[in-house]
Amino acid sequence: MSHRIEQIESTIKRGICELLMRDLADPRIRGMVSVIQVKVTQDMHLATVRVSVIPAEYEKLTIHGLNSASKYIHGKLFKRLSVRRLPHLTFEIDPTIKKQAEIFAAIEEGLAKEKASEDVSADSQEDTQEPTS
Repeated sequence: MSHRIEQIESTIKRGICELLMRDLADPRIRGMVSVIQVKVTQDMHLATVRVSVIPAEYEKLTIHGLNSASKYIHGKLFKRLSVRRLPHLTFEIDPTIKKQAEIFAAIEEGLAKEKASEDVSADSQEDTQEPTS
């Protein structure tokens, strides 16, 4: 990947983050939206913007809103950035954060079960020992 494409990806990501925080007032875009990754094709014609939406119940509506507003976002970015050509934007859900949260929840659940079983076995050992007098 060329250095120029990496710069464009980084610039687009930063610009979209700013737009989401300040300038976008679409009621379909709900929840906490985080831009995870921007991938620009080699010909710089298309940029795929991967976002995470929390809570998950707003994902479909938010993606629909972002894709509907992509021309508006493109226009705002083009005015803010000093580039001759800006790729067209498409938005999609990035499932990695959701998967990571599920993994962390499973780990915590496993640790809680392990601790509970250790507590039960420690209690049963105390019950079996007779007090010395």
